[in-house]
Amino acid sequence: MHVTLLTLNERLTPVDHQTHRRYDFQVPSDCEELRVHVSYSPKYASLEESQALSAAALRRQRDDLAQRLGYALAASWMADVSAAAEKAVANLLTISLDDADGAYRGAAHRHAPDQSLVLGPDATSPGLVRGPLPVGTWTLTLSAHTLVSPHVDVAIQIGAETASSPA
Repeated sequence: MHVTLLTLNERLTPVDHQTHRRYDFQVPSDCEELRVHVSYSPKYASLEESQALSAAALRRQRDDLAQRLGYALAASWMADVSAAAEKAVANLLTISLDDADGAYRGAAHRHAPDQSLVLGPDATSPGLVRGPLPVGTWTLTLSAHTLVSPHVDVAIQIGAETASSPA
């Protein structure tokens, strides 16, 4: 049987940039597998916002290089990397899990804005550590590595397949 352990919907803003939020959930005694689904949107800031962010970052880096290496070299570097300012800048959120015994059970540090992960005793999604699923309070950590959009909507669902589940 599938049992829902955690459902949450959050709206993050640039104020949440480079923060970590922890969410606890209870794993039942008959849990045979955890299923985690994480999605967020938008993945990218608008092209206009991205260009402004990139241009500002490139100017700061150019000015820093100019102070250390001279304006000619900094201007040459800027010309070489200026094409980066024409690409969309991505938001990046990742998750990690800690089990009820306090053991780190891995992370999903992927760029995909929609991920479905599995954690069990014998098999698991890449980045997570397979093994027993101890009963008790587990923690999911949501890390907001990069938030460049005015807001990012996040949805997380954690479910358990229990011993009474059909195969």
